[in-house]
Amino acid sequence: MATNKDIQDSVAQVDRIFAQVMDADMWIRFGLKLLIALIIIAGFYILMRILTGAVSRLFTIRKINEHDSLAQRQNETLLKLLQNAIRYVLGIVMLLTVLSQFGINITGLVASAGIAGLAISFGAKNLVQDIITGAFIIFERQFKVGDFVRVGLIEGVVTELGIRTTKLKGLNGEIHIIPNGQILQVTNFSVDNSFALVDVQVSYEEDLERVEQVLHQIANATTEKYTDMFIEPIQMLGVQTLGPSEVVYRLMAEVPPMQHFQAGRLIRKELKQGLELEGIKIPYPRMVMMNTEQGNGGQADDAKNVQSS
Repeated sequence: MATNKDIQDSVAQVDRIFAQVMDADMWIRFGLKLLIALIIIAGFYILMRILTGAVSRLFTIRKINEHDSLAQRQNETLLKLLQNAIRYVLGIVMLLTVLSQFGINITGLVASAGIAGLAISFGAKNLVQDIITGAFIIFERQFKVGDFVRVGLIEGVVTELGIRTTKLKGLNGEIHIIPNGQILQVTNFSVDNSFALVDVQVSYEEDLERVEQVLHQIANATTEKYTDMFIEPIQMLGVQTLGPSEVVYRLMAEVPPMQHFQAGRLIRKELKQGLELEGIKIPYPRMVMMNTEQGNGGQADDAKNVQSS
């Protein structure tokens, strides 16, 4: 049961609360703080519009071919990335500044946010790394959709280039999904003209001077036959290596990007047909078998060359 003292304390507490609510100075101070907070919000909003507009104008100045849809998508992706970064940073700073006007200790909030951010960063460091690397890939235009690239041991055509992952389609149709953070080195075969390197083997018994003359003829004839394939005439570079049973010649042709596979097949076909017409043999593996037989007066050795299958 409440005593008179408890009732008096409750009444006194209600009186203090009522006095505080009716305190004009308190409402004036609160109104001033609210006004300052609104001014801060308006100032940050204006600053945000100015910065995002400046970034937008900066990307508008960049000259991009209107028919290059990929370049336009890359430009739009970078624009949104930078504008969102500006909004997030200014929004956090604005919130902390407004809270400080109402007497809230933002030091503890910043410390708590730092600890929480550190814990999150340990768990999501790979995700952050993927996003940052993807942004740099897009910004630097290291490769684009449709390029044939090699990433580590993986080769394929880029089918999708995102902020976090890149998708490559291999020659057999398989899809490789690679996190951007794991892309440490890229070989892009589609940036500049390609070179088709073709090696052809001839027997040691052939006249090398004649072989070189025939190879020059085949190279010139192939260049004239497929004029749309080759940017420069096919070059006969000369002897590349001396093998166990063959002399290896190398030919090189400059072709448009990603056409070196097809060009190499055409050159090999023309070499096979041309060398056969000239009677120049392309060596094939051989196996020597020794057959030892007993004769009347002793032992005779008979060696045969047998073609291997």
